[in-house]
Amino acid sequence: MKHILSITGFVVVFLTGLSAQTLEEAKKLYLEAKYPESMPAFEKAVKTSPQNASYNQWYGNCLLETGQLEESEKYLKFAASKNIQEAFTSLGKLYFQTYRFDEAVESYEGLITLLKKKKDEIHDEETQRKLDLAKRAARMLSRCENVQIIDSLVVDKNSFLSGYPLSEEAGSLRMMSEMGGAVVYQNQLKDRRYYGKQTTDNRIRLYSQSELQGKWSDEKRMELPLDTSANDNYPYILSDGVTVYFASTGRESIGGYDLYTTRYNMNSDNYLAPEQMGMPFNSIYNDYMLVLDEFNGVGYFATDRFQEPGKVIIYTYIPNDEIKTIDSEDRDMLSGRARILSIKDTWKPGMNYQAMLAQIKEAASRVTITKKKDFMFVINDNIIYYTLTDFENESARQLFVQSQTLGQQIAGLETELDSQRLAYSKGNKSVASSVKTNETKLEKMYADYRLQVIKARNTEIQYLRQNQK
Repeated sequence: MKHILSITGFVVVFLTGLSAQTLEEAKKLYLEAKYPESMPAFEKAVKTSPQNASYNQWYGNCLLETGQLEESEKYLKFAASKNIQEAFTSLGKLYFQTYRFDEAVESYEGLITLLKKKKDEIHDEETQRKLDLAKRAARMLSRCENVQIIDSLVVDKNSFLSGYPLSEEAGSLRMMSEMGGAVVYQNQLKDRRYYGKQTTDNRIRLYSQSELQGKWSDEKRMELPLDTSANDNYPYILSDGVTVYFASTGRESIGGYDLYTTRYNMNSDNYLAPEQMGMPFNSIYNDYMLVLDEFNGVGYFATDRFQEPGKVIIYTYIPNDEIKTIDSEDRDMLSGRARILSIKDTWKPGMNYQAMLAQIKEAASRVTITKKKDFMFVINDNIIYYTLTDFENESARQLFVQSQTLGQQIAGLETELDSQRLAYSKGNKSVASSVKTNETKLEKMYADYRLQVIKARNTEIQYLRQNQK
């Protein structure tokens, strides 16, 4: 009998040694972020020792990292209750990913308290960054906009512009291989284009160019208030010529690219401080390329939220005249609307969105025969002029003619400047002064040209309003 017990004891010791060895292998895989491979050993360990806080943390984090979010919570909460430092971080990540931002705030605050006791300043700084991010997201969720999202389309990321059936009046979007694959927005007048471009500091910045007499000018940087950490890309400009929508990875983004808006101040020749858009437009993923088709009364934006790699979803929505937030304290409902878990939840009763969508798609694909077009000059959302005879006010017509004459002068000066620059590059330093003078002159002429166009438009609008009364 003693012999049998001795054998049994040997077997128990042997199996315990094997289990420990397997656990050590799992820890090694875990530290290499190989969570699926390490998870079975941790699952077995936590079943054997359910009160072991470390086992709960390792298994819970494996569940989290493999997408089993709901299952991970109870193990991570238990580990955190035992002051396992990593569990607070994992819980914060879990709550952030599931839009439970208030609980993410609590987790990071708990970790900061723990770190202060340990005087761990390095990790405390990183946790403070995550805490601030969670607080921003919580504030954004509480102000989720009540917007009608009427359609969605999943497309390949490398051809996502196919999901933007814009009217001619909204301008055009295209990827230009000759510009490094940049997404370029060209306005409805076809005389200005905007895009993001990588600079020497390896950041993407916004640029614009003007077209006069069939030639594009030198690109001009859109000087947004500086955020040196950011990439700014995917610009879109409203027909007013001053309202800009773009995406940025900085400026307190809550995840990858976030959507922002700013306005150009013609008096000071600069842009106002960008304002971050709220949810559901922004998310903890990448959100970009917001476009408003004022003619059709719809907007579009792209996001990779909840999409597999290489795919994005394009949402079509009805813009509000002014921001209307969802009046509710129900966090689950707010979370669902912010994440756009169901576009039908955003619909108004009795609305026929399918008819609207069919009309938009038909208009985008229809080939129309139009009258002669000498130019394209947008007066307002509903009126576009193509010839001088379209003008009803003589003063407005003359102002527009003067702007076109100025445009021809600009084109001539640009040609002269190109020749001077070429001569300078070939060693003729005597033209340096002329180059600088003409560059200054050209910049002023551009400003005068834009002002002349605005005067022509406003004069015509004022005349039309007076004659409608």
